Amino acid sequence: MLNVLDIFSPDRLVINVEDIAQQMSLSRATAYRYVKELCDVGLLSRVDGNYTLGPRIIELDWMMRKYDPLISTGREMMAELAITTGLTVYLSVYYDGHIINTHIESAQQKLGYAFGRGRPLPLFKGAQSKVLISFQKANRLKRIYEEMIQDNPEYDLSWKEFNQITKTIRKDGYSLTHDELNLGLTGISAPILNPKTDDILGSLALVGSSTAFELFNQEALISRLKEVTAIIGHKAQSL
Repeated sequence: MLNVLDIFSPDRLVINVEDIAQQMSLSRATAYRYVKELCDVGLLSRVDGNYTLGPRIIELDWMMRKYDPLISTGREMMAELAITTGLTVYLSVYYDGHIINTHIESAQQKLGYAFGRGRPLPLFKGAQSKVLISFQKANRLKRIYEEMIQDNPEYDLSWKEFNQITKTIRKDGYSLTHDELNLGLTGISAPILNPKTDDILGSLALVGSSTAFELFNQEALISRLKEVTAIIGHKAQSL
């Protein structure tokens, strides 16, 4: 039943019973039963015979903002980074084939960037995405390539090329990209790792205009970013 929520996407914000029945190979009766029960618990709302995400989603989002260990431990440091650098700071995570920005801190009131909080990012474009993918375990990394990169014309990467890129990012401990998500923007991202297992929990990225980045000592900026991600990783695991 919860798979009904997977039908929603940035390009499909309203669905109907026919969509559900077709996408999930269900009878109309079963699709109607699903949406009724999802509406009853607030995960869907009925609007003119169609369905949108319900108010329970907003409540869950509020809880996540308040209690998610990466957000709660990283919020103040992210705000400090945004103020001292003038750059926008993104906290991002990888789940089930999706890259999502879960928290953003910025000294700017209006960002104008294409990928804000909650909107999925391309799987292997942009500093956040490249870090989150590169630090996956070897067997998962191979599966990601075969299932989502290999036959995707947006990437045009052989396994050897993909493997080399991810290996370099793991060795360097960060990813630096230009113009991959927005023209004229540069991003630097580092992983947030579980200090006990080295599993990746998320990534932290500094994003701003490429001209702004020219004013920084890049090595010092990367060093500070790595320092903050290490602190967030340790604090998150102690909660």
